[in-house]
Amino acid sequence: MRERIAFLSLIVLFVGFAVCLGLMAEANWDDIRKANAQQNCDEVQTFTGNGIKETQPFTLTSDTWRLRYNFESSTPDQQSSSFDMSVYKTGNTIPESVITLERPGSDTTYVNAGAGTYYLSIGSANATWTVTVEQCSASALPGSPNPPGSASASAPASNPATTPPSDSPSPKPKPKRNLFDSGGPENGPVPLMPEGGCPAEFSVERAGLCYQEQPLFTPVHGR
Repeated sequence: MRERIAFLSLIVLFVGFAVCLGLMAEANWDDIRKANAQQNCDEVQTFTGNGIKETQPFTLTSDTWRLRYNFESSTPDQQSSSFDMSVYKTGNTIPESVITLERPGSDTTYVNAGAGTYYLSIGSANATWTVTVEQCSASALPGSPNPPGSASASAPASNPATTPPSDSPSPKPKPKRNLFDSGGPENGPVPLMPEGGCPAEFSVERAGLCYQEQPLFTPVHGR
């Protein structure tokens, strides 16, 4: 019982380790993709305003895109200012992302919602804001791994089959084996054949078994 528990514990440990490696690899690729996208982002649309507002829809064709936003307090008391923004996909009532700034300033957020048509619902108090939507390319950096689910750019060349030297000795043919030679006694017994009777090699039947016919024994007297 203890051995079985120990074996199951090893399996659980191995599975957990494999999951951790997968998550680390995915996070590493996401960081590489974002770092590359940061250098290749184009402005799609910019919105400015104050108070509460829903923006016009905008369409993105890239899976990688981000929002750059800035809000400034319109009163000396900056603690009375607030800014929050929700990202909605057209036709959905559940936001893809919710962004909140606790104090005036600027920030950038990547939205992992894929391509499509979206709009922003922005709420602010005692503040003015600017939001820029940017679409980014996500081509892999040189030497970076392929993104999950993509095919490898090139497959490794297959090694040709190794041909043995012409002067190498040819393999010896395997000797023919007698099906009845299975390591038991040479004179039997063996079971009856399916249709009854004994095979020619064991032609003597006794008590439902087949034996090999023994030659007559001729004693030899010493001189």
